[in-house]
Amino acid sequence: MQKTTVALAVIAAFSVGAATASAQSTQGAMKGMDHSAMPAMKGMKGDHNMMAMNDYMAAMKKMDQAMMSAKGATPDAMFARKMIAHHQGAIDMAQIQLRHGADADAKKIAQKTIDENTKGKAELEAWLKSHGG
Repeated sequence: MQKTTVALAVIAAFSVGAATASAQSTQGAMKGMDHSAMPAMKGMKGDHNMMAMNDYMAAMKKMDQAMMSAKGATPDAMFARKMIAHHQGAIDMAQIQLRHGADADAKKIAQKTIDENTKGKAELEAWLKSHGG
C-alpha cells in the first residue's frame, strides 16, 4: 500500500509539473530529466515501474494538450470541452493503474475513477450536443 501511495503522490506531483511544463513548451519538457534524484521516486525501481511512469507522463501530456487546445464559443462550452479532456485524462491514467498496478485497493479506486469519469464525460458530451456544441 505504501508503494501505491508513493506512486499516486508522484503522479499528483507530475500533474502540476506537467501543466507548467506544457505551458512553457509542449516539446521535450520532461526529456532527459533524471527522475531517480526525486525523493518520491526511490520506491519506483525496475523496468516495469519505469514503463508505468512513462505511460503516466504520456497520458498527462495528452490530457494537458487537449485541455489547453479546447475552445468554445461560450464559457460554458469551453468548460465542457476542457472538462471532457480532463475526464479522459483521468480515465487514461486509471487504465494505466489497472495495467501496471499491483495493489487491489488501488485497482478498485482506479476502476471507480474510470466509471465516474466515463459518466461525467458522457454528461458533458450530451450537454454540448443539446446546446449546439
